[in-house]
Amino acid sequence: MKSLSLRPLGSGLLGISATLLLLLFPLGAQAHIGSPNVFFEGPAGPFPVRVTIQPPTVVPGLAQIHVRVHSGQPQTVTVLPVRWDAGTRGAPPPDVAKLVPGETNLFTAQLWLMNSGAYSVFVDVSGPQGHGTAIVPFNSLALQGLTMPRWMSFVSFGVGVFLLILFISIIGAAVRESVLPLGLEPARPQRRRAASAMILTLILAAGVLFLGARWWNQVDRNFRYNRLYQVKAIAPILQQQTNGQMELTLNLPPTASRKSDSTPLVPDHGQLMHLFLIRKPDGDAFAHLHPLRETERDGKTFITRLPALPTGDYDLYADITHESGFTETLTNILHLPAGIDTASTLASPDDSTDLTSPQPLAATTVPGGFHLTPATAPPFHANAETTLRFNLTTDAGTPAPLEPYLGMYGHLMIQHADGTVFAHLHPLGSISMASQKLFAEREHATYLANQPLDLLCAPASTTLAFPYAFPKPGRYRLWLQTKLQGQIRTVTYGITVE
Repeated sequence: MKSLSLRPLGSGLLGISATLLLLLFPLGAQAHIGSPNVFFEGPAGPFPVRVTIQPPTVVPGLAQIHVRVHSGQPQTVTVLPVRWDAGTRGAPPPDVAKLVPGETNLFTAQLWLMNSGAYSVFVDVSGPQGHGTAIVPFNSLALQGLTMPRWMSFVSFGVGVFLLILFISIIGAAVRESVLPLGLEPARPQRRRAASAMILTLILAAGVLFLGARWWNQVDRNFRYNRLYQVKAIAPILQQQTNGQMELTLNLPPTASRKSDSTPLVPDHGQLMHLFLIRKPDGDAFAHLHPLRETERDGKTFITRLPALPTGDYDLYADITHESGFTETLTNILHLPAGIDTASTLASPDDSTDLTSPQPLAATTVPGGFHLTPATAPPFHANAETTLRFNLTTDAGTPAPLEPYLGMYGHLMIQHADGTVFAHLHPLGSISMASQKLFAEREHATYLANQPLDLLCAPASTTLAFPYAFPKPGRYRLWLQTKLQGQIRTVTYGITVE
């Protein structure tokens, strides 16, 4: 078996560039790269709701929860943060979400999150139609450290120096004059003792400041290396097999280095890993693969055949879900050299590739006699909540006979052109179905854990809708994937966000 060289993270100029990108990723990193907000669109009993969670970037911190009830007469909406290993029994009392002034169906609340890890917000809605609960999983992560403004640093330093001088002066005056009778001037011995006391006080104060700075540096290092979450790199290796085909091996980073979650992996949409390859810089080659875990090794190695892809550098994103409900995306850059033999067939029926360049957001024809029409028009604005809608019909205008693909009727992958934003969406939103089910099962919420597929995917309709908010302006690529007539169909769009 022959190994081919590739340029993984950390090798040469490409590795340095990738490392710099990863240093930027923690500003919004979690299960989706660069997309910190979490969206859920689905039922809370008889009430269809959209839940948006804005997690804090520091922990402990406040999460902002928005609940929009699309129909019905909601009277009370409560939200409850539940940590995976504590459950509802270990959670505080639920908070009542307040109705936003001027709105009839939009409620908001703030929740304190005291720890990092896998969380879920239990959203309870009550009204004349009944009562329902929606479970919305998300990651609570420390993504950044709060820095003090420069002007405040100067002010604090000046106040500290003033207080230190004042303290030393008080000590000197106390030693020099506190025992003198009224009206007498301190003699030379008193002044010497006062000077000695002031010098000793300065030395002691400097020692206290030194020990305090040393303690603070230790706390800061512990935060940066043990509590601050950073996107981890997954190690890709290309190997040529004896049959001439290329095999892609992916090695998970050590559990101790991730410090985010050490629980075992669980399938999400029936797969332990969802791997996405996107060719740089134009996004004109795309692959959605599902490597299999090599159990004979250490259980942290995944392998798949490399499909037919053109040479070049590829952004690599590997989605995994933990037993706790914690989800994360591992990243790297993969280089495919010229002249390699790739597989003529895909390794899994759920794998897919697309070798077309992004097209403008306009109507297009899908093979098989289907028509795909985007129903959401620009302009798109950064940090503005929206719903990306696509109408998929037959020639007669009836709903296309969509088939479940990985448990959903539609998948939408979104990537910023610079690679720092990547999201994998479904009509349910950006949440992990596996995480939602795990939280439901732990709470014995069978009404959520055992929902039929159509309830999770939404019944057949001409429209596929994906809730999202683009986190920053720039050029984006969108890959919409559906399954028709037993074939996975992929359509690629390019848009600009203002």
